[in-house]
Amino acid sequence: MDRNNRLQKSLDTLKKSLEALNMAIDRQHLATNNMEQSTKEYFQVKNHLEMKGLKGREWKSNSTKRSNT
Repeated sequence: MDRNNRLQKSLDTLKKSLEALNMAIDRQHLATNNMEQSTKEYFQVKNHLEMKGLKGREWKSNSTKRSNT
């Protein structure tokens, strides 16, 4: 009976360790997803602002050309 109790304690300890490991993996997975999402959003905003800046420069250059002619 003593052996069964020790085995059960070992199994319980192992189960708690596995649960903690799974929680850590989940947190890491969420952090990685958040980082990927943030990076994706950063480049979307950067590209949008670059395109907006290019369109603004094109409009300014076109308007100055028209006024000079």
